Amino acid sequence: MLLLLLLAFPLHAAELEGVTLEDRVQVDGQELQLNGMALRTRIIFKVYVAGLYLPAKTATAQAAIHSKGAKRIVLVMMREANAEQFVLSILAGMRDNNTGAELGAVKAQTESLAATIRAIGQAHRGMRIVLDYRPSLGGTQLYVDGMARGRLLPGEELYRVLLRIWLGEDPAQDDLKQALLGQPRDSGAFHYDR
Repeated sequence: MLLLLLLAFPLHAAELEGVTLEDRVQVDGQELQLNGMALRTRIIFKVYVAGLYLPAKTATAQAAIHSKGAKRIVLVMMREANAEQFVLSILAGMRDNNTGAELGAVKAQTESLAATIRAIGQAHRGMRIVLDYRPSLGGTQLYVDGMARGRLLPGEELYRVLLRIWLGEDPAQDDLKQALLGQPRDSGAFHYDR
């Protein structure tokens, strides 16, 4: 019977660099769609595959950042990285794409997130890092390989600050931003349109 149900409702997924992401997920009781998927590189190294999930597809950064409801960003590590490298990268992306006032408003949550990442330690190849915005709880939850890590980080503004790392005016990588927004791909990016 289960097999018949699976055949009647085929599962769809997107794949990039050997990483598969579902085309739809449930976050906080809301169905989200895979908006885009991309490869983050640094010099010649493949760092992670990223996926952005939103309630409705959008091609603009502002619409994605300010969309109402649940949201998810998935990072699947393509190489080893120590916690301090990861924290410094997040903090640099936040500084490059947010005002001092925006950063000040989420200082406590940022410090808590950095402490949680440092406590996790080494990120290994294949590790799945998920940041969910959960509106019913009013905050952001970090998951590593399916397990909640750290406490819920309150406020929606933190999630906007984090999304700007990848979708802001000075994103971590231009073609990554384009692909996460479902725009035509450049090298190293994947456009998923379903």
